[in-house]
Amino acid sequence: MNLNLITLNTTGRLDFDISPDMIGYTDERIIKIDSVHVRGTIIDNGTDDYQLSMTITGQITLKSAINSGPVPYKLDIKYDEFVENFVEIYKNSSNSLDILPIIWENILLEIPIRATNEDDSFELTAGDGWEILDAE
Repeated sequence: MNLNLITLNTTGRLDFDISPDMIGYTDERIIKIDSVHVRGTIIDNGTDDYQLSMTITGQITLKSAINSGPVPYKLDIKYDEFVENFVEIYKNSSNSLDILPIIWENILLEIPIRATNEDDSFELTAGDGWEILDAE
């Protein structure tokens, strides 16, 4: 997500939706990104350091840890950090910043280690030379 520095320095406000495809950003636990909305502020203190406060909301579909089925998961992430060397690290061109890495990092941190649905059940299975005799 590229932010125009000129617009950002005059308004300081963030309010945008992120494309569900998010090219280049994948994780094996995520089946689909349904919607992601970012709202917040970026405050320039006159140096390369910025105060970034945002709320990331949306809906993603995770892979069940039990049967790999879809598990809907609601995002509601609060991010409030003083980012040092913000412009140096996230500058995309002379007049824009790319904050998608920060957003993606926070989405990954929010994902539970083990996602399941209430009605997920372990499917007994067998393979080449093995079988599950008892699920417990």
